[in-house]
Amino acid sequence: MARCSRNDCRRWRPDVLVRAAGLGLRVDGAWFCSRTCVESVTQQRLRGVPRPASQVPAIPALRLGVLLLHQGAITSADLSKALGAQRTTGRRLGAELQHLGLADAASVLRGLSAQAGVSYLASVDHASVRHAPGGLSPDEVRALGVVPIQVDQANRLLVVACQAPLPRASLSAVRQLTGWTPEPLLVSDADWQTLMRSYGVASPASERRVEFIRVRDVGDAAARVAAAASVGPIMVTEAHCDSAMWVRIESAGAIDTLLMRQDEDKSQWQAATTSH
Repeated sequence: MARCSRNDCRRWRPDVLVRAAGLGLRVDGAWFCSRTCVESVTQQRLRGVPRPASQVPAIPALRLGVLLLHQGAITSADLSKALGAQRTTGRRLGAELQHLGLADAASVLRGLSAQAGVSYLASVDHASVRHAPGGLSPDEVRALGVVPIQVDQANRLLVVACQAPLPRASLSAVRQLTGWTPEPLLVSDADWQTLMRSYGVASPASERRVEFIRVRDVGDAAARVAAAASVGPIMVTEAHCDSAMWVRIESAGAIDTLLMRQDEDKSQWQAATTSH
């Protein structure tokens, strides 16, 4: 006997009818008697998702200028000149040093890597991302700001390229949405832009539909979850990324990724942009 998974409903149907007539909807293996029940439970679920703990490291990172001095990439005079110019231009220190010709891109990237405590790529094979390793859609990649470049199936690792500062919230969202552990590698801003443009451009058309959808609020997201469940069984995964929430709906024939942003001053959820 199948009982509705909504606690304040609990309607039931004989198993034989559920199997033979396909009655009800299934979300994450749980059975629901109606779309209304799926929407209600999904709204409660999304509103109750806790925000992740702060992604700021317990030990503050050393300043980039100190690291570059220690590495011998610049002199004290170079640093003073760049800091003075930075107060006028507003550029990041690494960009200011390069603009003034006081440090090259490789030295800055090496310093940023040491600051973040992760490895870096001095050169990137842009062709490696044309077939969308990791299975994310180009829209998801642009919104998250990280680019999968290699997959380690055995260890379920997803090597991703990203810019400094390290996008810890995005890396956490990738882990929650995909179940894979992201291994970040810093790349230069120029390489990151090229990787973004190249990701997935050579992927063959898939039989599974993939859509990236911006939604207004939790009610809109819950309605889309219920609509997908009415077609067939689905799996739902949600994750926070800064002020945004992601909801991934996976079925046999489609993947829908919903993106919302919470307005701190209101109870409603606003649509988030897809720009990084």
